[in-house]
Amino acid sequence: MSDPTPTGPAAPLGLADPVERARAAADDPEHRFGNFFLSRFLSLDISYDDQAQTCSVVLPYAPFLCNPQGTVHGGVITTAMDISMGHLCHRFLSTAVTIEMQLRFFRPLTGTGVIQGRILRAGQRIVHLESHLYDEQHRLAAFATGTWHRLDAVQPSPSQSRPGTAAG
Repeated sequence: MSDPTPTGPAAPLGLADPVERARAAADDPEHRFGNFFLSRFLSLDISYDDQAQTCSVVLPYAPFLCNPQGTVHGGVITTAMDISMGHLCHRFLSTAVTIEMQLRFFRPLTGTGVIQGRILRAGQRIVHLESHLYDEQHRLAAFATGTWHRLDAVQPSPSQSRPGTAAG
């Protein structure tokens, strides 16, 4: 079953001025999953395909998100791709945190991008994911893989730790 509904209200796309967009994003000080400041500031539209266990994130273009060359800054893209993986974990497994992320850029993003993420392997503690960013012409603009730690993972007790290692 597909759920195309965004997880939370993002800052209105009509707010092109970054100061106004930041104010609108900051109006709601609550930090709840899917609707925190960066998601609202970037106006991310997040949806899921429950049957395929995938997540889609639409990253709207805004000139203030660009680098001096006029393309969407790599840090903004990295943030949106990281968010796509976090949403995958949260929706289909549990809350998790990024251990590491590798990203390759293939072409500059000069308009709205769509990120498609999926779970590669879901272990009891470690999750491996991938995300693809496509430009408005449906061309691959970036590819990311990530390793995440599930926060619901059972941690070994100090007595189960290996000899000679610090527990804690």
